[in-house]
Amino acid sequence: MFLLRPFRSLVRTTSFLSKEIAEIMRQPRLILTLVLGPFLILALFGVGYRNQARALRTLFVAPPGSAVTKQIQEQAGSLGPQLIYMGTTSDEAEAKNRLLNGQVDVVILVPANVDQTLSHNQQATFTLLHNEIDPIQVDYVKYFGQVYVDEVNRRLLQTATAQGQTKSTQVESDLKQAQAAVQAMRAALQRGDAAIARQNQQQLNNSLGAVELAVGASAGLLAGTGQYGGGDNKGASSVQSTLSDAQQGASSLNNIPDNQSSYSSEIQKLDKIDGDLASLQGELTKFQNVSPTVLVSPLRTEVHSIASVQLNMTDYFAPAVIVLLLQHLTVTFAALSIVRERQLGTMELFRVAPLSAIETLLGKYLSYLIFGGVMAAILSALVIYGLGVPMLGLPQDYALAVAALLFTSLGYGFVISSISQTDNQAVQWTMLVLLTSVFFSGFILSLNTLMPSVRIVSWLLPATYAISLLQNVMLRGYLTRPYLLAALAGIGLFMFILSWLLLRRQMARK
Repeated sequence: MFLLRPFRSLVRTTSFLSKEIAEIMRQPRLILTLVLGPFLILALFGVGYRNQARALRTLFVAPPGSAVTKQIQEQAGSLGPQLIYMGTTSDEAEAKNRLLNGQVDVVILVPANVDQTLSHNQQATFTLLHNEIDPIQVDYVKYFGQVYVDEVNRRLLQTATAQGQTKSTQVESDLKQAQAAVQAMRAALQRGDAAIARQNQQQLNNSLGAVELAVGASAGLLAGTGQYGGGDNKGASSVQSTLSDAQQGASSLNNIPDNQSSYSSEIQKLDKIDGDLASLQGELTKFQNVSPTVLVSPLRTEVHSIASVQLNMTDYFAPAVIVLLLQHLTVTFAALSIVRERQLGTMELFRVAPLSAIETLLGKYLSYLIFGGVMAAILSALVIYGLGVPMLGLPQDYALAVAALLFTSLGYGFVISSISQTDNQAVQWTMLVLLTSVFFSGFILSLNTLMPSVRIVSWLLPATYAISLLQNVMLRGYLTRPYLLAALAGIGLFMFILSWLLLRRQMARK
């Protein structure tokens, strides 16, 4: 007998194996849910995730009618795929209002006097405004600004530096030859030697022709820094005008007569030409003396947020954590409610009692709403006073968003409870809802990273609406999209009606 005792203990112990395995095998839907559920969620996430940078709707605030504005309108649409050009405006207040309303993602303030700033050997600053509160998105906007200002710098260098600096040395040589010819002509006319003056005049015409050819090949070559950063051709026009005056003066000296008693008028014209050439030389010198930093990167960016507070990662994710916890708690308790009633036999009592399905459901809703409200208050207090997460919005807005979340989550829970045969199935369904919410509600990744067709799954989840609502109330101070509250409540009402229909069918007297 003593020898059989360990064997009997083993039999009793192993008998639970067959019982539990048989219990599991009698629940094929549970097995299917356990195996295929997570796989399908992860597969859908893998198909829907787009590993590409977010495109930002960009509005420019630029001076009306300026060359800068014209150049933006011509080239902004071709800068790159991550910049969606939303036009230009001269009204900064209107641009900020569109940014606050979510109509654009970024507002770029273009400096008014780009050419004047650069001519003072300073970088022109393009200011980027955004309304992001996600620290990751804030860093992305900074990166976005740097990338595109580098692209603008590259284009400016291609169109100006590549053409201008490569020819500046030759132009300087031609200008010196023209100045030498003017001095030689002046000396010859002062001596009364018209023949020598005419010979030097030919050299002057040749040198001015070479300068004109170089200026025509690269628009605004000798405009100095005036053409950089803004595309403004005032400097180039000034150079071409000065060059034209010098050429006209040189042309007026054709056919200098011999044996003239005085060449004072011709010498005055030469003085004017000499002044024009000196002006051109000064423009060239200014061009060559530009600081290398300004020459390579004439523009830079500064990023400023118009959000009320600057947040860290804990602050930003705290509202989303509250949402997921509240949703999971209420869905789980509701999902186990009706299943337990059936398992304990209470549902049979409900059928014979003078109790309707709507009364049963309302009683359960009220109970769990009160319980969920208490849990929400405790969690919110811990987050706000324990972690120091800001609460910038009105308490009533926060309470409305939480109430809509609890109401809708209960609807999901009661539907799960009505279609589940055992509490194990109900728990597994609630875990799938939680797993789906983690991946598709915007908790980890922004909804912009999902394909529009896959994003439908996101908008079926209470957490998607509630995360946006609570983040806006707590961290922005207002409801930026109040229609989300109405949509969340609408889904909750639909789930309530569906729960009532399912419960009424189960409570129907047989």
